[in-house]
Amino acid sequence: MLTKEQIDQINEKCPYNQGIFTEPYAIPHIIKEPVIYMRWELGGYSGGSCWNDNEPTRYSGEVKPNFEVLDIVLKELSPNITYLQYKDIEKLIQSDEKSEWEYYGNSTDWGIQFIILSELITLLKTL
Repeated sequence: MLTKEQIDQINEKCPYNQGIFTEPYAIPHIIKEPVIYMRWELGGYSGGSCWNDNEPTRYSGEVKPNFEVLDIVLKELSPNITYLQYKDIEKLIQSDEKSEWEYYGNSTDWGIQFIILSELITLLKTL
């Protein structure tokens, strides 16, 4: 397992919206343990307001970023894994999309990926 200090150090190295968190946005509520997590903005609707009758317009979000936090965690836990072992680890990644609805028809759509930290550690012990 990772200590709180190790998790804090990993989170300091991570890009924005990536890290190891407990119960971050859009993770199923039954998961109460730390997850290796990233989210990115897929797009949404903007422009709706109370000041006029303009319809919100669709906008594009970011290109899906690299799951850098996973690489940072693996450097900490198991820096010598092989490519094929990494492919097995990738099978643990869970993905989802969520929308945050806002006033006047505006919204933000998020892409989410995560791995339950304890599942990764269990897999690493078997590799």
